[in-house]
Amino acid sequence: MLLVVSGFDPSAGAGILQDVKSLSLLGITAMGVVSAHTVQNSNKVFSLIFRKWEEIDRELTVLPEPDFIKIGLASPEIVKLVREKFKNAKIIWNIILSSSSGYYFESEQSILDNLKFADYVVLNNDEAKRLNLSPSEKCIVTCGHDANNKDVIRVLYKHDIYEIKRVYGQMSSSFHGTGCAFSSLLTGFLSLGYPVTHAIQSAMEVLEKVLELSTEVQQVQTEKLARNWMKSDAIDSLEKIIPEIEAIGEYTIPEVGQNISYAMPWSTNEFEVAKFPGRIRKMNGRPVFVYGPSFKDRSHTARMALSAKNFSPYIRCVTNIKFEEEYIENARKSGLKIYKYDRGSEPNEVRIHDGQSMQWMISKAVEEFGEIPDIIYDNGWIGKEAMIRVFGRNPDEVMKKVKKVIDSQICDTTKKM
Repeated sequence: MLLVVSGFDPSAGAGILQDVKSLSLLGITAMGVVSAHTVQNSNKVFSLIFRKWEEIDRELTVLPEPDFIKIGLASPEIVKLVREKFKNAKIIWNIILSSSSGYYFESEQSILDNLKFADYVVLNNDEAKRLNLSPSEKCIVTCGHDANNKDVIRVLYKHDIYEIKRVYGQMSSSFHGTGCAFSSLLTGFLSLGYPVTHAIQSAMEVLEKVLELSTEVQQVQTEKLARNWMKSDAIDSLEKIIPEIEAIGEYTIPEVGQNISYAMPWSTNEFEVAKFPGRIRKMNGRPVFVYGPSFKDRSHTARMALSAKNFSPYIRCVTNIKFEEEYIENARKSGLKIYKYDRGSEPNEVRIHDGQSMQWMISKAVEEFGEIPDIIYDNGWIGKEAMIRVFGRNPDEVMKKVKKVIDSQICDTTKKM
């Protein structure tokens, strides 16, 4: 369960309304308690009233105990009180010192006194300077306010830097509500099981797409994106790699045909996974698509994608390519994580049930690596063709790995793409 404790912004660009909208993009139903009431619009904050803990506590008490809590605009001591009430929850605190229009919300010392009660804190680079905080295991710094970077927005975590392109709102202005949207998306991905580094990266990728649809106004219009967008984006992602498959398919397509499947974060069955129905075949040495990408039909790679994300939620895409010893050697040289699977080791009860073989194979790989490796391959079995499976976050990443695997054969071809 995920809980939001945040201020109410009647313009819906920021605050608890933005938090809930952002989380809904990930298919997450969030509980919410208002911690402050503001009078504001997209341009200016006019007044603020923090709610008393006694009022907030009464509302929290009747709700189910949350696993993750995103705290936004609230009196800083609320973080301590929420921690005392929900000792086992992960708390992500989006620190807001002041509005962009100059309205001061929280005292610096009060924030510093309560930092220890949050698992992660998210704040912008101006606030980090004022509080003398640097990127760390706990501290995530957003740099949307950095005027020196006009083309990109950076997020700093420990020693890592993450970037997305900068998108401007109406009249080339900045957006109202980006901090709320980012920190809520971050919390959402954490609640889905993403490690923090992947949660940061994924939250930024979604936020970039949201901002691209919000350019006619000055506030973040998260509502323009929803699950249907993610399904449409999955189809688009598969369509974009068709030229690459056509260019290298003669080197990748096995006798049984190839597929590449891309699961949604919420996918629970094969019909919630994007794929190429009927598989990709070869005719006269060239790839032939039976049907364009869709959510129709069943696929063994769809089952693998579902199984993979159960272990590593950020690994949602997989393809199968033909087996060549040279490909395995290429994968090793390129530094990809590789697991060799022995199909002869499968228990009979696994082998006789359709789909369970792939789940068993993936679970064995996770036992060795603790996560999904880049490559799982086998040398075949009775009636089973030897095969290489390539796993990744999305179709683009999977195709990059495939090119590394077959590098020596497609070097000249891919350089032209």
